[in-house]
Amino acid sequence: MDKNKVYKTKEYSLFKYLKGNRAVNELHVRRLVEAIKEKDLQVPIIVDDKMNVVEGQHRLEAYKIVGLPICYIMKDNIGLEDVRKLNSVARKWTLTEYLMSYVKLGNHDYELLEWFHRTYEFGLSECIAMLNDKGYTASKEIKEFKEGKFVIKDLEQGKTWARSVNKVGEYFQYYKKRSFVLALVVAMKDPKFKWKTFETKLKNFSSKLKNQGSRNDFIVNIERLYNHMTPADKRIRLELYDYTRN
Repeated sequence: MDKNKVYKTKEYSLFKYLKGNRAVNELHVRRLVEAIKEKDLQVPIIVDDKMNVVEGQHRLEAYKIVGLPICYIMKDNIGLEDVRKLNSVARKWTLTEYLMSYVKLGNHDYELLEWFHRTYEFGLSECIAMLNDKGYTASKEIKEFKEGKFVIKDLEQGKTWARSVNKVGEYFQYYKKRSFVLALVVAMKDPKFKWKTFETKLKNFSSKLKNQGSRNDFIVNIERLYNHMTPADKRIRLELYDYTRN
């Protein structure tokens, strides 16, 4: 076989798995199946001279499920140690890398998102949550972001929320913590929540705002601070985050 040629086949039985390689991750295979169905990029797997899969075992399993021909390249003098090195350096794109990729392509919403991220200095997922008008970034929102489908719903509202969260920094050291930011956005989305009332409570009772372990714990803490010494008819009840969205 020509070692520089890319071959294509549907005879999956030709391939063998290299003993000692990492186990196949079924969730990753399912994700690859969906990606291949959406657009088959025909990225070749790499095999040794005995047809052991050196790189691309998850792709091979995905192609078996989809039933499309798989591309492969044969390489000599490659073994398990080389596979380990490949696996150790391989990594997924970060959200920032996705962001800058679409910025370079001139996507206006991503350009504004990059400005927002740089200006207000929040984590990227928090910025997305403040600009998508949902107040959260579950798996669906992240998938759409990676696919270039992110759309800013209300930039001015996002700016207002970002400035408000940063204002909390005068009273609370954990104001940049992701779970707190998202919890406060949940509160600010609630029409019953009045920022002036909350700011007054911060000024007078900021010690009641404590570091918490989760978004919902922060939501409860924010609600308690807001309702502290508030007449019963003006107290609020904030909706907790539904983790089944993830």
